Amino acid sequence: MTQAKKETRDWSNVWKNPFVIAWFVILSVVLAVNFFMVSMAIVTSPGLVVEDFYEQGKNMDKILAAQKKMEKLGWQLEIDLPILSEGKSQTVTLKVKDKSGSPLPMDQAILYYYRPSDRKLDGQVALSATAEQGVYQAQLSLPLKGKWDLVMEVNQGEQVYNVGRSIMVQDPE
Repeated sequence: MTQAKKETRDWSNVWKNPFVIAWFVILSVVLAVNFFMVSMAIVTSPGLVVEDFYEQGKNMDKILAAQKKMEKLGWQLEIDLPILSEGKSQTVTLKVKDKSGSPLPMDQAILYYYRPSDRKLDGQVALSATAEQGVYQAQLSLPLKGKWDLVMEVNQGEQVYNVGRSIMVQDPE
């Protein structure tokens, strides 16, 4: 006769079950990671926030029409932007030309700079006309390294032309 093997495991205490222990460890790890992610989201900067996003979305057709108008003008903006370093003032030069490549005098030239992660650092610099027609310059110093968005805007009467680009500001050398 074969005797049945007697069960020797005691399942009356759940903390001795390896499946319960593994489940509890996995749950603890998931909760710890979630707590860490939430705390980092609260502590770090929230990033660029557009408060009137709905209105800006409604105005998209106006923005596209303005871009087509700028293309028809045929103005050319040549921006001489050196590699910028954190906290170092450098000269930014802008040359404005018409369709044929002749220098074009402007009423106003402004450089807007935006920090995507901190809107408190956003600002603008007015460019001054130089002795050469159609050439404008300004000193630009950005306080922090990292990504910055620049928008160069020139006005001549009612006509406005702008060009944007993103740059990376380097560590000071």
